[in-house]
Amino acid sequence: MKNFYNNKIGLFFLMIAVGSAQSVEQGSGMLQSNIGMGSGGFINAGTDGLEMDGFFEIQTRNGLFGEVWVSQLDMDAETNTALNASAGIMREISPGLIMGGGYSNYTEINNDMLHEIFVGANLNFFTGVVFLGIGGELSPNFLGIVDLNTLFPSIPVDLSLMGIYSENFNESGYDLFFRASRTFATGLSLGYTFSRERYEDEESRTFTKQGHTKTFTVPVPAEGYFNTIYIGFTF
Repeated sequence: MKNFYNNKIGLFFLMIAVGSAQSVEQGSGMLQSNIGMGSGGFINAGTDGLEMDGFFEIQTRNGLFGEVWVSQLDMDAETNTALNASAGIMREISPGLIMGGGYSNYTEINNDMLHEIFVGANLNFFTGVVFLGIGGELSPNFLGIVDLNTLFPSIPVDLSLMGIYSENFNESGYDLFFRASRTFATGLSLGYTFSRERYEDEESRTFTKQGHTKTFTVPVPAEGYFNTIYIGFTF
């Protein structure tokens, strides 16, 4: 589920961007609903290995947006390519306050699609979001992002801290991400993420019954620390 969380990060940095653009457009008096589009690709290298991600987004001046992420493009036979799509609307309610909501889904090849609705808000340096599974597929989970550049405005890179509280592997817990990145005028994007995450591991267990011994491999929850660097281009 790690890439599911990473895609949520992208979704809500887009939320902030859409809301900020909406504020500028309202101030300029432009009422037409022009469409803006963007895309990008990234290579990620870190504790988990090497993989590629890509995205395409579209947004309008009235706050409507749609986004598609493709992730886990790698040579690892134990991972599946994942697709995450979302659509919704973001609006500036008052100066410094952006609110929005919409629909999101997540699919891994050869697995079922997970459906969610979300509602969130961005107030100055903090973004908070609640995700609710449709049809009981997922327990509610909560995401919060703190823009650290508000505290360190002179640092020439984008800094953020993100936390996710959710139920994973039938246990409630949290994941933390610290992210540093910079995007240049050429579209080149460089970044680093340090995270503490839960994941599914395997454990061998031996059982003896009626004189017969069998060993099974069972999934167990685990947690670890991960380092990831990435390079990519946005268009």
